[in-house]
Amino acid sequence: MKRKQRKFLVGFGVVIAAIGYLIYTGFSDSTMYYLTVSELHASPVYAKNLRLNGHVVTGSIRKDEVGTMRVRFLAEEGGMETNVVYTGVIPDTFKDGSEIVVEGTYAPDGTFTAHTLLAKCPSKYESEGYDDYEPAQTAL
Repeated sequence: MKRKQRKFLVGFGVVIAAIGYLIYTGFSDSTMYYLTVSELHASPVYAKNLRLNGHVVTGSIRKDEVGTMRVRFLAEEGGMETNVVYTGVIPDTFKDGSEIVVEGTYAPDGTFTAHTLLAKCPSKYESEGYDDYEPAQTAL
């Protein structure tokens, strides 16, 4: 093998290894468990990325001091509850009893620290009679 060919093969190998590393880290950072509160309690997952689904327990919403944008509440599903701490902008639809999905990490002390809070919209926003809608027939 000539010297130029060896340099080319080594450079090609480095490029392939770098691409492989980027693909691996891209997939591992984007994978996320999706669990309900009862599933989380049945088998706790202390993962880097976790998505949790449940309902806000009525009367459990506590906002921290003014200016921190931190809210604490209990998420419930299947008779199980989990403490959730979220810092950020709170959606307008977030209220007692609303269905929520939070993304973040679960700690061994039982606290879920969320970096994303999604409150599902209630069905009152759906238009009435939309299920009976049929598009007009047009002649071609």
